Amino acid sequence: MSKEELFQELDECYDYGNKQGILDNIKNHQKVVSEEEASRDLAEYIFLKYTTYKADAMAGIMQMMIRDNPNLAMLKFPENYFFRLAVIKGSMDLYECFIEEAIEPFLKGKDEDEVMDYYLELFLIATKLNDHFFPQYEPCVKGMDFNGIFGVYEKDSAISLIHTEDFEILDKVVEKYNTILGRRDIIKNLEERMS
Repeated sequence: MSKEELFQELDECYDYGNKQGILDNIKNHQKVVSEEEASRDLAEYIFLKYTTYKADAMAGIMQMMIRDNPNLAMLKFPENYFFRLAVIKGSMDLYECFIEEAIEPFLKGKDEDEVMDYYLELFLIATKLNDHFFPQYEPCVKGMDFNGIFGVYEKDSAISLIHTEDFEILDKVVEKYNTILGRRDIIKNLEERMS
């Protein structure tokens, strides 16, 4: 099964709420590719599907992936695909799933110095990713990048009418804003875990 076929199958299972189908596809994909490819492909699926609105569902899928094969979340430490995904998307849901399902069980029973070093490594990666992406955000100016409302719904003055294109731009701005805040919160949490 190619990556594209996997994504198509996972989408179909997701659309119909077929958890067992999602898990079966995750298992089947791991039988035909290396662990590293599986980790990368599965993280990419969540990356492409993720929005703030779907954060909880995507964390649930990540949880299924990690529970099926915990090593997927430990490969290429500290630049694991699932961790990078959580930071790039600025998703506390994905981050907390990664920490709870992969990191905390791995660190259980380790001495305090090892735990601190582990979180320091993750902190450095999160900071590096944040520093890389932050300057790439562009301002979005009303009148240039989008227009305001062009009318009010005549039956309810509390409902504003805007063009679909403008709504999509504003939706993207909200996603980027949530990403920035999420990265801030991830870095803050890692700082707390190191102390």
